[in-house]
Amino acid sequence: MYLLLGEEVLLREAFLSRLLRTLLPPGMETLNLDILAGSETAPADLAVRCRTIPAFAPRRVVLLKEVDRLRSEVWEAMLGYLDAPSPTTCLICIADKLDYGHRGLKRIEEVGKVLRFALPKDEGGRERQCQQWMRERARHQGKSLTPEAERLLLTLQGPDLLRLSQEVDKLCLFVGDRQQIDPEAVESLVGQGRVRGIFELTAAVGRRDLDGAVSCLRHLLERGEEPLGMLGMLARQLRLLVRAKELLAQPSPPAEISRLLGVPRPFVSEILEAARLSSLPRLEQGLARLLDLDRRLKSSGGGQPLYLELAVIDLCS
Repeated sequence: MYLLLGEEVLLREAFLSRLLRTLLPPGMETLNLDILAGSETAPADLAVRCRTIPAFAPRRVVLLKEVDRLRSEVWEAMLGYLDAPSPTTCLICIADKLDYGHRGLKRIEEVGKVLRFALPKDEGGRERQCQQWMRERARHQGKSLTPEAERLLLTLQGPDLLRLSQEVDKLCLFVGDRQQIDPEAVESLVGQGRVRGIFELTAAVGRRDLDGAVSCLRHLLERGEEPLGMLGMLARQLRLLVRAKELLAQPSPPAEISRLLGVPRPFVSEILEAARLSSLPRLEQGLARLLDLDRRLKSSGGGQPLYLELAVIDLCS
């Protein structure tokens, strides 16, 4: 019995693939793997599948997705099954979230294994793990990313493994026979206009240039940028300014500052200048404002561009 718990889908899916390869002999997936969706599963169906004898293999696997969407009667069926589980069935459950005190979670912890998939909570740890993931993703395809290309991708996409992996995959195809992926390849693939537009927005917010920030924001929204993605970029910019203020007290060469901040070198001077113009209390207030907006955007059915524009006005005022 396994519960794969957490919202970091790529880490979770990578582990699931390894687990299935370990549990099922090659070619046995068709006969001995059942995949169920939690929102559609009937209690009796789950029990029958878990107690079915494997065919021509030592075990069978029942993969139950969306466990956080199970109806109460299905939970009852699963908990009843766990009181006397089949010795030849491995039940694997997947969920984004389960409350800490959920009785199903407690029972699974007692009889099986709960594995949690999430990036580190601190920003530095998240970014380091994302950079390592990008390197491994490129290496498996016979490519390598320069440090500058890594930093540019991270700046554009934020610490989002799914989006970063998609971009690395596209870059590996884009460079063709070339082994190395450089910042020029990143700019060519995503478009120099988009790269410059994103940095112009974050720089305008850093300078508290209201007209420039609103104009740039509207232009990016018209080009199809997602409000939540832009919110993440703005939050990262404010966090960079907080770190840059610390570095200003300890003068370092531009290359070292670029490495410590995790941004491409051409943009270091803009960030340092914005950090000089910003007070630490105001940056912390701005981060709190964006955190509140993040919750609002994720729970609202519409109006995301308007909420985002109001937040930009607030940050620049």
